[in-house]
Amino acid sequence: MIFVLRAIMVSLAFFGLLYSFLSLFIVLAWNAVRLSSFQKYFGAHSLFTLRMIPFGISAAVSLLLTLPSFLMLESHSLDEDLGTFGLCVCAILILSAGFCRVLAAEGRTRRVVSACLERAIHLGSKEAAPAVILSQSIPPLMLVGVRVPRILISASACRVLSAEELRATLRHEMAHARSRDNLKKAILNCLPFPGMASLEVAWQEASELAADDRAVSSRNEALDLAAALIKLAVHFPRQPVPELATGLVSAVGSVTSRVERLVAWEKASAVRPHRWVYFMAAAFIALFGLVAKLGPTLVLVHSLTERLVP
Repeated sequence: MIFVLRAIMVSLAFFGLLYSFLSLFIVLAWNAVRLSSFQKYFGAHSLFTLRMIPFGISAAVSLLLTLPSFLMLESHSLDEDLGTFGLCVCAILILSAGFCRVLAAEGRTRRVVSACLERAIHLGSKEAAPAVILSQSIPPLMLVGVRVPRILISASACRVLSAEELRATLRHEMAHARSRDNLKKAILNCLPFPGMASLEVAWQEASELAADDRAVSSRNEALDLAAALIKLAVHFPRQPVPELATGLVSAVGSVTSRVERLVAWEKASAVRPHRWVYFMAAAFIALFGLVAKLGPTLVLVHSLTERLVP
């Protein structure tokens, strides 16, 4: 039992080291990208993948390589010191801080949604998710819920928008629902690291552009969505939506740039390749290669653990 606890402690310590190193690398790399002209090539999928790389690699290496290598190659004599314990505590604090953050965000979101749902009229929708017309005027339209998404629409927004514009906004929020953007927000809240805020904001802005692209399939639909954005931006002051919700017009992103993209909409420009598929294919090939050479890989990982973890 003590040997297994030692293995878990060393694996968590290695996770903390690797996660911190990779996160710092991503922060520095993203800051360099932001200062160059390459940022425009990063879509919502690639930005989210980039943000998830430190945790994904650290968790996979710690669980699939560090833990087995310790159990197979480490002696049963206790040779860890306080440094290993300290690194393990740091890793637990990182994971606990993320868990507390997402719980707090969920609580704040639930309070806002509960207030909005008072005296609400539930309507059946032709879209893939139900819509709720609210008596309150804040925010005019947003998608809430992680497991069961719901579209909340204020009655005042319905009076401002035409039927075509309202359908365009519903398609936009349904695009967020199909992409599980609220779930992605919850995941990002679980993975805190200093300096990642700009990357997360860039992902939110890119996710709005991606939802705009998926919501329109013709120039008329693009113009309807552009008109809805203009009307909501004029009639309702932009205000931040809850952390685990997405709003059509929020404090994130520029309405002007979105309207300009929609006005200049062309069918060919709305189709974007999913570059993240290539990354996933490369990661799968790399994982297959490691598994094929599992014995030498475990020896190498155990040697690195011995050097990096006290």
